Amino acid sequence: MASSSQTTAALAPSTTTAPATTPLLADILRDHQSSQAEHRRASEQLRKDAVRDIGDLCDSATASLSDQLARVLENQREIESLSRDCAHLVQNHTRSTVKWTKLVDQFSTALKELGDVSNWAHVIERDMLDVAATLELVHASLNPGPN
Repeated sequence: MASSSQTTAALAPSTTTAPATTPLLADILRDHQSSQAEHRRASEQLRKDAVRDIGDLCDSATASLSDQLARVLENQREIESLSRDCAHLVQNHTRSTVKWTKLVDQFSTALKELGDVSNWAHVIERDMLDVAATLELVHASLNPGPN
């Protein structure tokens, strides 16, 4: 029977080896948990850094876009102002053009009238020459004498 108790004792874990493996597993577990905690802390720090950097990038992009938008709006206001000024100048030019057109039409009409007056004067002159010639003929026929 001694052999059966010896085999049973050999199969059962010895009390001397159990305490030596248990601290080893506990150390491994503790190391693993501490490395996981360190990994979590590092990941959390990286996440915080990424969020901060993205926030900084968004702030920088927003500031840049705001500046550009302000310049665009200022340019738009200036263009609208220049457009209004140009529209006023075009209206004034249109009025001046209408006045000049009227003056040219009046001048043209006056020139035509002068042409008509000149023509009228020539007609009157020919008529007067005809009357003078007729009077000379009448006078010559009434006063026959040596010429």
